[in-house]
Amino acid sequence: MTQPAPHHNDAGIRSFLGMGRMATLAGINYHTLLRWRHCGPVWVPSPDIQVGRWPGWSQPCVQHWIALDHTPFGRPECRRFADTAEMRRAYRVNWITLWLCIGDGTIPAPVVWVDGRPGWRR
Repeated sequence: MTQPAPHHNDAGIRSFLGMGRMATLAGINYHTLLRWRHCGPVWVPSPDIQVGRWPGWSQPCVQHWIALDHTPFGRPECRRFADTAEMRRAYRVNWITLWLCIGDGTIPAPVVWVDGRPGWRR
């Protein structure tokens, strides 16, 4: 039996873990993880993506980091995406109009998400 094709608005969308979900998955207090990320004694991998000011990690990255007991490993450069505020400024629309225009195809749909925050290619 073949799988149904994804809805055209969902094609290529990927979801990433924010700091809170990463901390939960790793079993680490959020504030401890935040401190480690910025001034460590423990290495925290750089994020895979950033939506506005929100970093995001793939679940495989977090699982690999946990499995290696926080040992450093090579990471690709972080890719940056526009957030809702940037898109509203770029198209000069309010929040509701942004989503209405995404719905009718006037404005492109987001391509990534970090904990429910949409991100668009810049």
